[in-house]
Amino acid sequence: AKKEVLDFVLNDWDDTKTELTLPVVVEEPKGSIEELQKVKDLLGSYTTYYKNSAIGRATNVETGTRHINGITLYPGESFSMLETTTPFNAENGYMKGGAYVNGLVVESFGGGICQVSTTLYNAVLLAELEVTERSNHSMTVTYVPVAADAAITSSGGKDFCFTNNTDYPVYIEGITTPNKQLTFNIYGVETRPESRKIEYTSEILETILPTTENIIQDDKLPIGYTKVQSPYLGYKSRLIKIVYENGVETGREVVNKSNYKMVPRTVTVGIATDNGDAFNQIQAAIATGSIDQ
Repeated sequence: AKKEVLDFVLNDWDDTKTELTLPVVVEEPKGSIEELQKVKDLLGSYTTYYKNSAIGRATNVETGTRHINGITLYPGESFSMLETTTPFNAENGYMKGGAYVNGLVVESFGGGICQVSTTLYNAVLLAELEVTERSNHSMTVTYVPVAADAAITSSGGKDFCFTNNTDYPVYIEGITTPNKQLTFNIYGVETRPESRKIEYTSEILETILPTTENIIQDDKLPIGYTKVQSPYLGYKSRLIKIVYENGVETGREVVNKSNYKMVPRTVTVGIATDNGDAFNQIQAAIATGSIDQ
């Protein structure tokens, strides 16, 4: 329409009162009223909490949830977390928040968005929709058990994707509350028998303990500056789906296998100084390999 108006004004208009017919594209709704009125059964629901999040991270959780809330997926349609929530920038409602990068917690735009994808992942599992792509974090998170997370990165190629494998539309509701509670509800048409129940449990196969400490020198920070990051245990783990019929276990299935990196206690030390004696002293302390020293 914009192109046709511009072409007409520049090339054909004779400065008189004129009517111009603009092109119209009609988009028909995918679902009928009758079909969508059936979407009222709660297929899966999951809640996590972000009460200890700083304002930037909390904002990112709430922004990401808003981008997802209200989506309807018709049978066979797929959902991509990255396509739905990116770009991670201020114009799209995001702030800087804590995120994992190379074994460190750093501030980056969209930090905290993985809690949104993780919460949705668990609701999708309970709804038994088809998960087509999922990755664990490099290090463990605190808001879900191991192997129950779903990490995404716009630069690292990690996405969370799933498909509506039911015969009816599904509706995704995302809710955040003033007390920092995040919930995803997935509605559809329940076709599973009432006698069938499912649950998910995390299994730790191996725990990897830190044996050293990591000291990072930064010549852009003044001598005397230190910032300590607590250690992260490494894990080899898996998520198990358990099916019950009339209260009796009838099957177990490995949903995913997840390996988390061990990260030792880490300190960033400022070494910038014009005092040669002070520089030598901080280097001697660093050489001990002890953060406390």
